[in-house]
Amino acid sequence: MSDSIQWGRLPVSVREAIEEHTGPVTGSVLGGAGFRTGMRLILHTETGDVFVKGIGPDGGDMERGDLDLGAELAPFVPASPSLSFKGQADGWVFTVWQAVEGRQASMKPGSDDIPLMVGLLADLGEIEAPDVPGLTTAGKDWGGEDPTLSGGHMLVHTDPHGGNFIVQPDRTWMIDLGHAVRGPGWLTSARFILYLMRAGWTAAEAEAVVMDVPAWARADPEQVTAHAVSGAETWYRANNQYPVPQVWRDIIREWAEYRSPSATADGVGRMGLGERSPGPSWWGGSGIVKVGSPRAAGAGEGRCSDC
Repeated sequence: MSDSIQWGRLPVSVREAIEEHTGPVTGSVLGGAGFRTGMRLILHTETGDVFVKGIGPDGGDMERGDLDLGAELAPFVPASPSLSFKGQADGWVFTVWQAVEGRQASMKPGSDDIPLMVGLLADLGEIEAPDVPGLTTAGKDWGGEDPTLSGGHMLVHTDPHGGNFIVQPDRTWMIDLGHAVRGPGWLTSARFILYLMRAGWTAAEAEAVVMDVPAWARADPEQVTAHAVSGAETWYRANNQYPVPQVWRDIIREWAEYRSPSATADGVGRMGLGERSPGPSWWGGSGIVKVGSPRAAGAGEGRCSDC
């Protein structure tokens, strides 16, 4: 069930501002659940469908910043749906996008979608981070400072789970660039590895999946290992301040131990993380039919059903 506001409940001024660009709206469909956007709608117009994503008057600066950043970065990423325009009216800020029909990618072992996603990781890893407002530099990661992330200048997608890839018969799209950062080109692949592990891959299998991604292949192995170990440590410390789902602490610890078996004795093992447990699922969602469609719960909202 979507918690998006319905088209007819939006202020007249907001609807008029959108229709000024789209033409008359002949119908609308709620756009699925989302963490931080109050408007997610597929709008039917005489010239075709569009996907509208917006933040209402009660939205915070962080949410508005993410919305703006996603819009700023879209033109630099060929795999992103195209942005039609962004605007504001009556306290609402909104972006209007090309409506992309497809399904959420599966990250489960054996999925035919894996090579499609890896291809996009390879492309993204070669895109230099543009100079756009709101794009920050990686460094604070997993609840703490991570010096291994400093110095990179590539565009990094920090949330590359299956829900942020839309598969069509002839191409695959990457969405939700609002959490992107500037950092080392291998970092997107590192995050992808964790989502693969969440979907059932071992650490060794997950790393093998991305071994041919050029940015990953160029990475300094010692830097990646230091990042993995740092992540396990900082997520454990972060759990003392706010709950970190056990399943993710387990996954990050497993990756750190795979990269550096001595980490168990040198620090990670002393943290009392315990044995690997099923834990709660951090992400929820469902398959994507269209960005913003009723079944697109989590599209672009940082969610994952089977990753």
